[in-house]
Amino acid sequence: MSKKEELTVEQKMELAIAKAKEARKRAKDEAKLAMLNNESYVEYLATVSDESDEVKKLTAIMDTLNKMKPIVTNDGSKYGVNIYPVAEYAFGPVMSRVVGIIAGSSAMFTDERQTEFEAITNISYLSAIKARDAIGSPAYYSKGIKADPIPGTMNLVDNAIKAVCMSLDIDLAQCIKVNKTSIDRWFEVEQKKANKKFEEFKKIETVDSENCFVLED
Repeated sequence: MSKKEELTVEQKMELAIAKAKEARKRAKDEAKLAMLNNESYVEYLATVSDESDEVKKLTAIMDTLNKMKPIVTNDGSKYGVNIYPVAEYAFGPVMSRVVGIIAGSSAMFTDERQTEFEAITNISYLSAIKARDAIGSPAYYSKGIKADPIPGTMNLVDNAIKAVCMSLDIDLAQCIKVNKTSIDRWFEVEQKKANKKFEEFKKIETVDSENCFVLED
């Protein structure tokens, strides 16, 4: 029997690392198997998976709505659709998209668009605007004008949101995330944004007026 070759230090180190990695892999696999018996953990994973699927579905709906053909008025102005998630920090990833779609119903101001909106979302236009009116609209700034917030009707929010989620086939458990607290937080944040933008506009306007000069003959 031939004498075994002596392993180098580097080879011994590689062998030790390989054994340690194998032991770590076994430990990870055992931990995963143990978690399969943890009902609350499995339920959590299922919930996250469902929520992820709903986010993807709602994002696809918003993308389709945003591809609607712009409306061109007689003076040449174009009115496109720009729907996006609203206040995810307040409503969460699913309901921020539902609220975004509801808010976007305000852009459906022609019969043609309303029909297209219903076909894409499966939400009746009337149901969408009723939900929008129930939630209300926060303050916003646009082109030198600061619009005041429009309060909603809190006692109508729950049913109005549920009606929209039913049409979208969204888990009704998500609806609880649109409530007085989350809506108030949204309004508060948007009010601060509008105030800041309006103050910045006034500063620029003041500087421009001070720099005006008149050419004399």
